[in-house]
Amino acid sequence: MTGQVFQVSTALDDNVAGLRLVGALDLDGTAQLLAAVADCFARRPDRVVVDLWGLRFCDCAGLNVLMEAKATADRIGTELRVEGARTQVARLFALTGVDELFAGGVPRLPPRIL
Repeated sequence: MTGQVFQVSTALDDNVAGLRLVGALDLDGTAQLLAAVADCFARRPDRVVVDLWGLRFCDCAGLNVLMEAKATADRIGTELRVEGARTQVARLFALTGVDELFAGGVPRLPPRIL
């Protein structure tokens, strides 16, 4: 664990579900996120917006949950949008190529010069 507690909060408004992620998303936080995502999809919203502004860290376990959420959203016909990815999370998305999966909601990082 990275030392930052992971928290997820949910909201539903006019058939749009919102998930706000805060802290550090690693293996310890995946069960909490999976439960929140399942609850959102059970309500069958037209769109799910995942706000990552407060997420300071995400590892591969957290990334896998986000990718599963996107696959589920696509399967049930719900739009999933990721917004506010900060430096470490945006870099993880870019390095793994999932920034294309969450297109429109993840900022493009400039190429890194070594």
